[in-house]
Amino acid sequence: MKNNKKKWLSAAAGTLLAGAGLGLTYARYIEPATLVTKSYTLTSERLPEEFSGLKIVQFSDLHLGYHYSIRKLRRLVRHIQEQQADLIVFTGDFADRPIRLKWKQEIVDCLTDLHAPLGKYWIFGNHDYRDDSEAIVAKYMKAGGFTALHNTATLLKRQQKHIILAGIDDVIRSTPNLHAATQHSSDDLFTILLAHEPDLAENVKHLPVDVQLSGHSHGGQVRIPFYGEVIVPPYGRRYPNSYYEIGSRPLHVFVSRGVGTTRMPIRFACPPEISTLTLNYGQQNVEEH
Repeated sequence: MKNNKKKWLSAAAGTLLAGAGLGLTYARYIEPATLVTKSYTLTSERLPEEFSGLKIVQFSDLHLGYHYSIRKLRRLVRHIQEQQADLIVFTGDFADRPIRLKWKQEIVDCLTDLHAPLGKYWIFGNHDYRDDSEAIVAKYMKAGGFTALHNTATLLKRQQKHIILAGIDDVIRSTPNLHAATQHSSDDLFTILLAHEPDLAENVKHLPVDVQLSGHSHGGQVRIPFYGEVIVPPYGRRYPNSYYEIGSRPLHVFVSRGVGTTRMPIRFACPPEISTLTLNYGQQNVEEH
């Protein structure tokens, strides 16, 4: 009996270890390389009819150089281009340690290959300020044809009608200024705000802003069924993943899981993603596809 019990315990331990090994292999090598598209449709009576059908592609949290290679970046660019976006936005954390980046021209070439008729816009994330590297990140993005929105906004135009696209600087490592970013926003102008940290929505919900696009949290990067996100960063804990409707206006908050990793090069039940948001005119409704 004792020998049988020892054999059973040994077999059970071996099974558990094998399962753990397979799980770690999946989390380290398979899921981080699996890029998905999460798509939303937001219908709003506040949107000018001329902008109905506008398609925005958001990508976030590349963390280039930290287990995110130029090969992955090329694949990402192809994937974004397949979406045929009207507008492309990047919501921060271009590189994990920007000062250590290699493949300089290859990065610029990839960014240049992204095209959208209404333009390409970006904001800083907290990692973009590591080692005082923000100027390096800004140089890459400008060379790649992206327009910076740092505590400022731009008007997007369609058939003589306008909406506002605003962007705010990073909350953790820089000096965000919501007043400056939204000074031209009003109840008469549909406004989209790019904000790296999603929890900033607690401040944004009091302003004339209709949509906030964020990243930063990585969706937790590791998610346990029936539990949720294991580790989320500061300013990414209240709204870590997916879609939220908050405030009386209301403010529609879309949080991307991003495409790269940080701290640990693993993902589990939280695959990397790009997001598409299609805006339609009509009675308010949000759908996830």
